[in-house]
Amino acid sequence: MSAEEMSLKTVEPAQQKEDVEEAATDDKTGQVEDDENSYQGSEKSAEDIPDEDAQQFESERNEAMVDDFHHSQNDSTKGPANASERRREKRQREIDNIHTDEQCRDSDSCDEDVVDMMDDVAWPLDTVDRLADPDFDVWRLGRDGMVDHIQYMYNDFGVTQAWKIPRLTLRMFLLGVRERYQDNPYHNFKHSFCVTQMVYSMVSKLNLRNLLSVDDLGILLTAAVCHDVDHPGLSNGYHSHAQSPLAILYDYKSILEQHHFAVTCRILTNKERNIFRNVANRDEILSDARSLILATDLALHKDIMDDFTKRIPHFNFSNRADVMSLLKIIVKCADVSNEVRPEDVATPWVERLFSEYFEQSAREKRERLPVTAYMDPEKVDIIDSQEGFIKGMMLPMYTELANLIKDARIYYVNPLKNALRRYELQKREAM
Repeated sequence: MSAEEMSLKTVEPAQQKEDVEEAATDDKTGQVEDDENSYQGSEKSAEDIPDEDAQQFESERNEAMVDDFHHSQNDSTKGPANASERRREKRQREIDNIHTDEQCRDSDSCDEDVVDMMDDVAWPLDTVDRLADPDFDVWRLGRDGMVDHIQYMYNDFGVTQAWKIPRLTLRMFLLGVRERYQDNPYHNFKHSFCVTQMVYSMVSKLNLRNLLSVDDLGILLTAAVCHDVDHPGLSNGYHSHAQSPLAILYDYKSILEQHHFAVTCRILTNKERNIFRNVANRDEILSDARSLILATDLALHKDIMDDFTKRIPHFNFSNRADVMSLLKIIVKCADVSNEVRPEDVATPWVERLFSEYFEQSAREKRERLPVTAYMDPEKVDIIDSQEGFIKGMMLPMYTELANLIKDARIYYVNPLKNALRRYELQKREAM
């Protein structure tokens, strides 16, 4: 089935594949756990979620103390007797509101309640102002801070309101995705955030907000967040050579990318995490998100680039095929955007990437599999490798984007050329 034929019904086949994918959990060749079992330790109800924002917690505590004072002064017998019970009751009301969201799907009767649940958020304004900059320092954020900022992106693009996503549902979805990212040197949740932040940057700096629909903006963000979920730190090439259960399951085609989408679908089967359940055209949206996730498979790079290049002269934002081609390029550019960032931000990513490569190379040698040349520490030169990657893939792709949207040259192509010159200088100095 092609990406365009995919629908939300894909969730059911993804669940049917769980039993097959369980065989892949031995060591890192699998990476899929049974959905129910995998969340026994990590999935929390809203009642169990820790208060991650200290200020919000302090505010709630102070409010509760004032309430306790008034209760004692008035000898009131109404409501919960203490602060913890009142907070529990408040969160239970939020859950009850989420459970009634399905009644809103075909009407506007619940819109006001949903909006109320979205607006009660204190965004981190000290960093939000620079969130759209390509030189945003991703290293300054912790795990919870990244989730906060992604929530802001959904809200800023109008996706939370258009899709009627309650704040708690979006938070639960992002926490569920975060927990399914493995602790790899490179392919981890921080990489997911970096890609999502660069998507946000490109849409903002290239003035695409008014040219793309709110659904397309939501599709971009969701695909970026989920594009590497449950990545094992091992490439498609490794899985093919090892004939892993995942490779067999997905017929040796876009192995990891299909797996990432399947894991995304399983996260969405939990209704408290399903950000699409109030969306009327959710089948179409999920299908397009699948297309963007699969587009990150580098084996498809040439075909995707050729398709985009031929569309540029007559590109039309009213043509769905043209728009989908652009969305794929945006996600692909964001996926490999480290060298667009300043050196002090980019260099740690390069180190992490080759650390992960070297781990795979060592494993390939232990298992007597074909050794991937560009991952072999005995053969690869990191400076040469990065220089070649910028010249051979990044610059051509970003340049084609600039051929369609000229401002891309200022914000992304020029910094990329600066990175290339830096590597060329390092290469000369090493001679």
